Amino acid sequence: MSLVAVYDALKAANVDDAKATAAVEAIENVREEARLRRMEVQIGELRADMEKGFGEIRAEMEKNSGELRAEMQKGLGEVRADITLLKWMCGGILGLMAMAFIRIMFG
Repeated sequence: MSLVAVYDALKAANVDDAKATAAVEAIENVREEARLRRMEVQIGELRADMEKGFGEIRAEMEKNSGELRAEMQKGLGEVRADITLLKWMCGGILGLMAMAFIRIMFG
């Protein structure tokens, strides 16, 4: 029911103008309080949904970072093995070159 209709009904019932206005304002205040309570509930629901969503995102990021860290450690282990192999190969080649040099120089 519109507040104008309430006001008109009160005036038709010969209610004093100040009392009719006060009654309409009281109804408006009740409506406004109800609207604010609904908004507070909706904000609370939105906050809960956002916290849940952020929690899921955080968990996914932690999972992905753990997987990435494991892959990086595996890759670094492979690189270290490759470097060790290259060191041995270079050492072997230098040894062969030294032996060839000594053989050429000292016959």
